[in-house]
Amino acid sequence: MKTIALIPFWFNNGKSRDLTKLAGKYLIEYSISLLNSSKLIDETIIYSSDDSILKYIDRELKVTHLQRPKELDRDDVLIEDIIENFFHSYKVDTLVLLHPYSPFLTKNTLESCIRKGTTKEFDSAFSAIEHQKFSWFQGSALNFNPNKKSPKLKTLEPTITEQGLLYVLTKESFLKQKSRVGQKPYMHIINHFEAHEINEAKDFEIAELIVNSGMFQGV
Repeated sequence: MKTIALIPFWFNNGKSRDLTKLAGKYLIEYSISLLNSSKLIDETIIYSSDDSILKYIDRELKVTHLQRPKELDRDDVLIEDIIENFFHSYKVDTLVLLHPYSPFLTKNTLESCIRKGTTKEFDSAFSAIEHQKFSWFQGSALNFNPNKKSPKLKTLEPTITEQGLLYVLTKESFLKQKSRVGQKPYMHIINHFEAHEINEAKDFEIAELIVNSGMFQGV
């Protein structure tokens, strides 16, 4: 069984986050370091149409670049299109999909998703955030009755959202579902600190505060 970690990458993607350093390291280096730390992963691949990103990665990190077709850079291309293309062009049994914008994900989260997502009990896995709050969707209450007295928060059924950056899936389940999430996914709940995603300048500022506070020690 071959397990490949895949980082789908759009060079710069019109945003500065790709080539902005956090505590002296590019964001993608945090993701590669995390993947390199696990013995459950056989190889780490950056899947991109532009290999220029390799110039910005520490040579001590173990990663290879696989050329992605240019047509997969279009804005209307979905992540499932990229995954399917990769599965058809590379021999792999289990895929660890990691978008490189969450520098505080832990090895425990990574390996829990890999182990759980490849068992008979589950057919996929992803990192998730739990919200024990009064939740609404499209104008309707999800986990409480708005026509009754408000219950204590601790009694609410929590809602769960995908963190959106870490997924584990098998080739078999993907080809059946054509989705990065199968019919029986394992949801690994992480806290908001670990789930911090960098999209904008303010996200970098928060991340810098976290690093400078000593809360994050690296992989």
